[in-house]
Amino acid sequence: MKPGRVLLLSYEFAPFRGGIARVAEALAAGGAGLGHDVHVLAPDYHADQSATDRSLPFTVHRFTGDFCSLLSLDKLTGFARLCRRTVARLEPELVHATDPQSHMALTLLARLRAARPFSVTVHGTELLRYRRETVPRLWMRGAFRRPRAIFPVSMAVRERLLDTFEADPARVRVAYPAVAPLWFDAPRADRLAVRRALGLPADAFVLLTVARRVPEKGHARVIDGIGGLPENLRSRIVYVVAGTGPDAYVRQLDEAAASCGARMVLTGETGEADTVALVDAADVFIMTSRETPARLEGFGIALVEAAARGLAAIATDTGGVREAVLHNETGYLIPEHSEPETLIHTIRLLLEEPDRLLRMGDLARRHARRFTRERLARDVLTNP
Repeated sequence: MKPGRVLLLSYEFAPFRGGIARVAEALAAGGAGLGHDVHVLAPDYHADQSATDRSLPFTVHRFTGDFCSLLSLDKLTGFARLCRRTVARLEPELVHATDPQSHMALTLLARLRAARPFSVTVHGTELLRYRRETVPRLWMRGAFRRPRAIFPVSMAVRERLLDTFEADPARVRVAYPAVAPLWFDAPRADRLAVRRALGLPADAFVLLTVARRVPEKGHARVIDGIGGLPENLRSRIVYVVAGTGPDAYVRQLDEAAASCGARMVLTGETGEADTVALVDAADVFIMTSRETPARLEGFGIALVEAAARGLAAIATDTGGVREAVLHNETGYLIPEHSEPETLIHTIRLLLEEPDRLLRMGDLARRHARRFTRERLARDVLTNP
């Protein structure tokens, strides 16, 4: 597609935090960088976002609202009407749904013969919900026959989609998420200063997880792995967890860490610049996610963001994670349902071999360079 007017529909967009919101913002910025006139339809989350929106290289059209569940029929139908009015007003050459809510809205309009041709990003978890939950299953019946192009965020998600739903494989093309320029360009944080601020020893071996604090992200598995190390090694490790989540789960993590002698620091939610500083102060990024009936790790953009700062990773081989972490090159993948000894051995390997850690970090930085906003925008907007 030559530069033209693009409308991105996004019910999860900044300041909303999460991988889907980051993909949508990266696509908008990348499209603007390629010369497209990019417009985004997104909620205002009940706050004035105009100051931030004015600084963006694309136009954001806000409507009053906040997060929308895939079970919120009133919100979804209202969003569909709003999408139809916005398309009629802007007359874009391309309409793209960046998230499941937008995909559902455009599917409804297509059934009513009220939608223009559109494309859609597929993240992974929604495929589980479209199949298992009654409302999304009925609403989205035949939904993958309607878009003119479908962009899963990984090969793993593409395979899951084609195995589960009716779609023309020729129209299903992977478009990997993108890493924001800040992750490549920000000056290195003062490692010791960041550690002092967190109360960490200067010589600690820091494992870092940046993710929602929910069980499927695998925090408890990491704590068990640390607890399984000999005391002389365990005493050198501090596990730093950034993100928000239910208080009950935090208490479980605190209890698990106390019972096995693992040192853990919880930072809560951090902004992007502070998260970059945390990564710069860490030694290994670790995320032992697992698939559940309700959630699939479609890619793992946080792993690639950490890689952009030269941080090797330990992660579970689930969903699209093997495309974010190259096993034995940019980090280590462990089987999703492996015994605890596998994780214990992997942590110990990196702890005891700093030269290996540095080599993997260098390869990780190079790997991350593949995942730019411009590449994402070209994949999605150039030939939709």
